[in-house]
Amino acid sequence: MVKSDVLDFERKLFNRNKWAYSVGGIGRDMVYQLVATFFITYVQFSGLGLSALQFTVIGIMLVVGRIWDAVNDPVMGSIVENTHTRFGKFRPWILIGAILTAIVIVFMFNFRPTGWGFVVFFFAMYLLWEMFFTLNDIPYWSLIPALSKNKKDRDTVTTMVVVFAGVGAFAGNAIITLTTVGRMVKGYSMISFTFAIFFVACSLLTVFGVKEPKEIIPEKPEKVSIKKMFKVIAKNDQLLWASLALMLYSVGSGLLTALGYNFFWLEIGYNGTLTMIFIISFAVSNILIQSFYSVLAKRFTRKQLLKSSFFVLIFGYGMMLLIGWVDFLPVNIVTACLFGVFVFGGQAIFYMVIIVNMTNTIEYNEFNTGDRNEAIVFSLRPFVAKMSSAIQGLIVTLVLVLSGVYGMSQNVSALEQEVSLFNEMSTVEKNAYVNSIQNGIDSLSMEEFNLLSETAQETYITTLKNNVSSFEFTTLKEEELVTLYEALQNPENGVFVEKSGVWEMVINDAADSVFLENATIKMRLFLRIAITIVPAILIYGAMIILRKKYIIDEVYYEKITEITRQRLEEQLSK
Repeated sequence: MVKSDVLDFERKLFNRNKWAYSVGGIGRDMVYQLVATFFITYVQFSGLGLSALQFTVIGIMLVVGRIWDAVNDPVMGSIVENTHTRFGKFRPWILIGAILTAIVIVFMFNFRPTGWGFVVFFFAMYLLWEMFFTLNDIPYWSLIPALSKNKKDRDTVTTMVVVFAGVGAFAGNAIITLTTVGRMVKGYSMISFTFAIFFVACSLLTVFGVKEPKEIIPEKPEKVSIKKMFKVIAKNDQLLWASLALMLYSVGSGLLTALGYNFFWLEIGYNGTLTMIFIISFAVSNILIQSFYSVLAKRFTRKQLLKSSFFVLIFGYGMMLLIGWVDFLPVNIVTACLFGVFVFGGQAIFYMVIIVNMTNTIEYNEFNTGDRNEAIVFSLRPFVAKMSSAIQGLIVTLVLVLSGVYGMSQNVSALEQEVSLFNEMSTVEKNAYVNSIQNGIDSLSMEEFNLLSETAQETYITTLKNNVSSFEFTTLKEEELVTLYEALQNPENGVFVEKSGVWEMVINDAADSVFLENATIKMRLFLRIAITIVPAILIYGAMIILRKKYIIDEVYYEKITEITRQRLEEQLSK
């Protein structure tokens, strides 16, 4: 085979690999969003009736679980390095991890113990999720540097995988939001099955569509020990600086997503369609800008892109902080989307620069030690992602509990539980239930109810609850039941809607009533600062680290790769 034929074959192989690899990542990020972003929302709003203490314990468990898993990521990297099969060292683990993760996801969103029983169940499931997803995550990301050593190809495949990961993340966000708001229990149940199946299908595309570069294995391959694993990481100073920058960025940028749903529902409306519009603006700005990264990288240096993207996202954060507090900047879907585009667009470029910087530390490691150790070096990316998620989870829990938002949201959670119970009834039972509710409401007008003392209100609600069999809110306090009753009895809320002779329960307006009547300035300030000022400070720290400590710019990278290539040619000529 002549040289031109070899090059043509390698080009065709790379083109196939980049598409099978990148598209296969869509399902991964849909599943990751479901658990990493929405599991805490599911716990908060799906009618589990957990106390603030139980919710806080879950937040702490999230931190413990993610730290435990993050520490194990480099260990998984060494396992991958020691794997030598005819299917390669990456693909077998990608498939095994996908199947086991899919099974755990179905359990997570379809078994619903109550109280402390759920807390224990949650922790067990979360540890299994973290462990099994790691089996898939480490080898998947470690494939990037293995697919090509060429800078142009590396930028192309990095851009593609990040773009398709963004497609998966945003599709997951949109589908979850549209499907679950107002029907949390049933919505998350259906999504868990759908996403699990799609995740396995996407992993199969990567496993059978990607052909790993042939690995040159000595007769007795060297085992990568735990000691060597930590030694490789410790000696790569550029990897450590890039990882620290990624951690600060990930914690900061993730807060708007993690707390944004509470902000959106509290200040704009408990509406899945409106929230999805916001997510679409998020998705379009990210995907479009990330798609052009390779073009921008040809015209500007990474440091220039980093600085420009930071100023763009800071402008967006500043405007997000101001909307709703001044008359000419109302808080609504238009202003949220408009200024959100600046935040997400700036984040898109910033993130791409960090990922490329981390990827280039593979060649830096090879230049200094003679070994690439892709799986070990790149295991720091998911390690950082999970450590960041742990810190972010703790911040989210503390903000929701200390601000009082969690306590208030349990009234909406009670409505979601009522929807779940209502949907399980037959048509006859639904009609009887609606009549029972209406009779209970009609027996006392809103004006008469408000004239009662607090004790009398609680007594009335307790009586109503006992008279209606499906009011099974034993975990709610009496004052929470009062709020629930007020939401249900307000005629403007239109909680019960008759369609074609069948009653449906629609709680969106009732939830808005709960938020509007109970949200305080303290709650609004807590949320607003947590999604704007805190992220801006953390991302600024990431930029300073990359500008001051990271030295592998474009010129340096070309230099070390050329020296490494010459060394290899000299070894082969001997």
